[in-house]
Amino acid sequence: MKADLKPWVAFAAVSFFWGTTYLATKIGVQSIPPFLLAALRQGIAGICLILYFKAKGYSFPSIKDLKVFSMNGIIMLAGGNGIITWGMQYVDSGMTSLICALTPVWIVLLNYLLGNKEKITAMTIIGFLVCIAGQVLIFKNRIYLFNTDNFMFGVIAVVLSNILWALGTIYSKNHKSETHPLFASGIQMLAGSVILSIVALIRGEQQVFHPNTDSLWALLYLIVFGSWVAFGSFMYVIKKLPANVVSTYAYINTAVGIILGWLWLGEPMDLFTVLALVLTIAGVYLVSKSSLT
Repeated sequence: MKADLKPWVAFAAVSFFWGTTYLATKIGVQSIPPFLLAALRQGIAGICLILYFKAKGYSFPSIKDLKVFSMNGIIMLAGGNGIITWGMQYVDSGMTSLICALTPVWIVLLNYLLGNKEKITAMTIIGFLVCIAGQVLIFKNRIYLFNTDNFMFGVIAVVLSNILWALGTIYSKNHKSETHPLFASGIQMLAGSVILSIVALIRGEQQVFHPNTDSLWALLYLIVFGSWVAFGSFMYVIKKLPANVVSTYAYINTAVGIILGWLWLGEPMDLFTVLALVLTIAGVYLVSKSSLT
């Protein structure tokens, strides 16, 4: 394969397979406690990647790089992935994917707040407002869900994980390394898994670990396609492609998440959901485009 095609193949993997992980996570948390599910997913995937690269003769990165990878694993995988896994006990997979479509918006906003010379223009503000309109439409016929146990906290968890993921993306983008992206991903996964395991143990999740067959298959899928394929590809493409291009993965995996949740779990797919998807994607596009002008 030509070298210049590899980032685009990786981008395609991120765009599609990350969209499928919302469904897999929703199935996984049905019988595996959330932080334990995330810890097992990241830990097994990370250890396997590290052992693979050590067997290939790769040396461990420098202490400086190890600190960067570990911090990124804590922010994105322990924080972002762990929190969203908890939240998905209470929020539909399709709704979660739609909220997560705002990742590029958070990246632009956080870049600006952190003083990274991110421009906020009239188009940016219009994009923000369109995104807000799309997010409001998600709940148009679902206000009653806020009366159910922990739904509101689940939504807050999804939003918080989104912010942490954006923060980790910025952090990773700003710290260059010559380490193979998949090797770096394995180290990040292991670091995140350590924190997630501690949280799971404190919560006593090991005492209620009684997974059914569907959840075990979901865990395996998350390890292979969520962590190895999608996350590994993501860490590769953010080093190889422009940030505005990478951010467009959110358009595709949001649609994938909503469609799979509807087909597989019978989650709602009404007119308001479709309109919310269109408005959110349009808003994200405007925000992403404004960062180039």
